Amino acid sequence: MHIAIVGSQASVHVVRWANALVEKGHRITVITMHSSKQVFHPDVEVLKLPFKNPFGYILNIPKVKRILKALNPDLVHSFYALGYGFLARHGAHRPILLSVMGSDVYEDIEHSLILKRIVRKNIVKADVVCSTSNIMAAQIQTLISEPIDIEITPFGVDTTVFHPKIEAQKDDEHDFVIGTAKAMEPKYGIDILINAFAGFCNKYPQKKFKLMIAGDGTELPKLKILAKSLKVEKNCDFLGNVANEEIPGLLRKFNVFVALSRFDSESFGVAVVEALSCELPVVVSDAGGLKEVVQHGVSGIVVSKNNVNEATKAMVSFFEDVEMSKELGKAGRLRVKSEYEWKDSVIRMEGHYGKLLDIR
Repeated sequence: MHIAIVGSQASVHVVRWANALVEKGHRITVITMHSSKQVFHPDVEVLKLPFKNPFGYILNIPKVKRILKALNPDLVHSFYALGYGFLARHGAHRPILLSVMGSDVYEDIEHSLILKRIVRKNIVKADVVCSTSNIMAAQIQTLISEPIDIEITPFGVDTTVFHPKIEAQKDDEHDFVIGTAKAMEPKYGIDILINAFAGFCNKYPQKKFKLMIAGDGTELPKLKILAKSLKVEKNCDFLGNVANEEIPGLLRKFNVFVALSRFDSESFGVAVVEALSCELPVVVSDAGGLKEVVQHGVSGIVVSKNNVNEATKAMVSFFEDVEMSKELGKAGRLRVKSEYEWKDSVIRMEGHYGKLLDIR
């Protein structure tokens, strides 16, 4: 099957899907206007469009039409319901599968009727629409006047890569390590995490705790200042961007993984699923798809958005109850193997491709 992916090669999700599909024997061509250091499988063909965003979404339409006409792929798979969805819709080639990513149906269109109309039309004109979670599927439906079928296609993780510690590893320097891996942007609530961590440290002044924060972004300088003002800067390790292949090893250094996103556009939370797969107990906010991925009291603790005290109490619970931590961690990994195994996600997507070929 020849699949033309219209999307950003800077998106780790685009790269993961492209690589997985080419490894399954499909011919994959990625059509993109973005640059990236992400690594594609050698057999993935990448075609770079001449114009960059934001105007590239309009100026590249003639080029996309020519490419798709010359390639004549079996189907077009567009990632992102706004810009790249617009490009795919105007590429004059069908059928189209549209994967909605999250921010494209939440904050990106929140204050613009024009963008909302564009997204609505991109969704309606697609032959199949996919969402990473049921919660985001419901959000997509609110944009459409008539009910449509929305397929759930979670990103999933490879549980053979994201696995628990093979044997007990003791951190001799610290009594407890809390960690996260998120972009340093307001959406992800890293400031809430640091405030909660400070409360956690204050409860046990004689203990040695560490907060490991992987990721980079515009908020990083402010977050370092915040940690200093709360007198926990020596307990916080800002790791910057961590390569994807290093994430599993990093997660296995944590006692607890925390994700306190403040916006519902956190539609799935693949980093949380990766942590669950490593048998880590997790604390997440009730933002977007996080509360769908994590079952409160079963595979983790779900706290209210923007609630520092609840987050601190959750950290305390895991620190004081080691058996509960182990129990929830094991339940989390079982849930991932049942619902979010990467190989199963790929098979599910291939099934939707098959339906599209029937349409054609």
